[in-house]
Amino acid sequence: MKKHILIFTAFLISFSIFAQTHTSSQAHQEQVTNIICIPGLLDNSSYMSSGEDGFLIKWSENNLGEHYQISDVGIKLIAYSPNGTDVAVYESDGGSVNKVSVWNWKTLTRKYQKKFNDSITSLAFSAKGTYLIIGTATVDGAVFVKTSDWQIVDKIKTNTSIVSYINTSDTEKTCVFYSPSGSLSYYSMGNGQLKQKFSIISGLTNVVMFNNNIFIAGVKDNQIYIINAYKGETVAAINAHNPIILSTNKDSNLYYIEYDGKTLYEIKMLENLENQTVSNPRLVRTLRGPRGNAAICAGTKNYVDIFLGGKNGAIYKVEVEPSTVTNNLEEITENTYAKIYDMDISDSSFYFLTENKIYESSYDTELIIEKADVNGENQIITYDSENVILWSKSTRNSVKLMNLSSKETKELFIPKNTIQSVRLCTVHDSKYLIEIESNTTVNIYDFESQKFYEIYSGTGVQDAVITNNKYVYIAKSAATNPKVPMLSVNLETLETVPLSLKGNVAYGLSTDGNIIYGVNLISDNSGKSTYVFSFNTNTKTFTNILKFADEDSEAFTYLNGSNLFTNIGKNKIYCYNLSTKKRFSYNRSASIPKSICQKNNRVVILNNNGSISWCGPSSSTLLADWYLTKDQNWIEF
Repeated sequence: MKKHILIFTAFLISFSIFAQTHTSSQAHQEQVTNIICIPGLLDNSSYMSSGEDGFLIKWSENNLGEHYQISDVGIKLIAYSPNGTDVAVYESDGGSVNKVSVWNWKTLTRKYQKKFNDSITSLAFSAKGTYLIIGTATVDGAVFVKTSDWQIVDKIKTNTSIVSYINTSDTEKTCVFYSPSGSLSYYSMGNGQLKQKFSIISGLTNVVMFNNNIFIAGVKDNQIYIINAYKGETVAAINAHNPIILSTNKDSNLYYIEYDGKTLYEIKMLENLENQTVSNPRLVRTLRGPRGNAAICAGTKNYVDIFLGGKNGAIYKVEVEPSTVTNNLEEITENTYAKIYDMDISDSSFYFLTENKIYESSYDTELIIEKADVNGENQIITYDSENVILWSKSTRNSVKLMNLSSKETKELFIPKNTIQSVRLCTVHDSKYLIEIESNTTVNIYDFESQKFYEIYSGTGVQDAVITNNKYVYIAKSAATNPKVPMLSVNLETLETVPLSLKGNVAYGLSTDGNIIYGVNLISDNSGKSTYVFSFNTNTKTFTNILKFADEDSEAFTYLNGSNLFTNIGKNKIYCYNLSTKKRFSYNRSASIPKSICQKNNRVVILNNNGSISWCGPSSSTLLADWYLTKDQNWIEF
């Protein structure tokens, strides 16, 4: 079940990596955002879904999907090229991250990427795949990218303003835009001039052209409007409860699904009547389906099948063939895996934390040993051979010490605000927890005195470590006072001293007690760069080790002996040997790596989807991908 495909990365750290999809019937972990048909294929039964979990899944007729995570934020829009291999995606966190990229699905290589300052409102390939057309939430409107060299070209001579739907004629001689302000505009792709513009219904969503582009349809206020696209005239307004339009521009009739807000879904059809208007709604099927947080939120029609996606990540398949019997909407996806939220080393192997259990396991034995039940905690830290520390990120739940033999727990402290991070530090046999709350406060828990107290308060706090000289080193934003990305606090006197690190923000710290390693983002007129650096606490000198020629605000470092690990660049993990100065990147799995642990000759990577990947400390080879099933077995890919 493995596929190995060579990928070349174009970062300043340049290594070849292998990537692989994960083939299974597993659902998305978060809401389905799009379902689209795949053009240019002989079997016509393949389709693709995207989700807020950053995954693309290409589904086949046997209901198995090729899973691959391309982003650590949600995928809002996707478009498939007529060449049948390239897929364009718009990924966004709903704020500052707005990126459009194009991926070759056969080789899992990224062919193009562009960042935008504003959100993207539409995304489409032209009919022959000559252009990728990107609609932006600006007065400039559509951006045309020529797919032969991925250069932006000036195809339209005037600003299109915001466009939420894009389509081209089969010959690519004409491009049509729908603007939510209420206009339907036709442009010549030859000279870039406006050919025709109609004022039509404003604020339409779920817009699609159908019946050889004679009609355009969209949804507004629980109504489906059908408009003659050649005349700009509304020919029908159909009442519909929570409708989702399913048809594509290849359909003659318009199919859509209605939801009563409870359990019933109705698939209906508006028949094209001699290219002049459409019929009254005709009921195709009635289905019992998911409700609430699992309700249907996306869908498409592909010849004789309809594919639907839910808010909980599930995928459904139903035939278009009419039926008078009310059936249950059958999910084709499964949730057979128990997601691993965190991990740490144990005396003999590794601990793995799921939603309700702590397990111990190793690559060499493959045995799964249940160690204890947990109460919803999502983070684990090994304290000693018998005890672990449990806490919950982004909550105000208490931090606990659990004895894995007796199963007894001791509450260490209760945070005042939401916990950002907790780290165990050992200084000359004394153990401390260093805790950060809400990017503002750094606290210390002293295990010897059992005291919990604040040592620093400010804004933009990112990370902190304690070193052998009993100083706490704090990584922060340079936009806040003191205006440096790093400072030190004397653990005994609480004296604060700014350090001479240049940059906008530091984060992702690790230390051996004397040297600190971290990540630093520098933004200037030449662009943004992310560095992995070292700081010698004795000589007070900073040294850059690795560079990524872009911004990566989520990068981490992890130190084990002479091996420094980092996920700078987000897509994979690098291992840098501090003694030999040699470095390599680990082959990544279907999911983006989230964290890493090493014990002796075993390295385990925790992936974003809750799976783990086994590696060694001196080779990029991926030994195995493991998924933990809900019945406590490992499945290897």
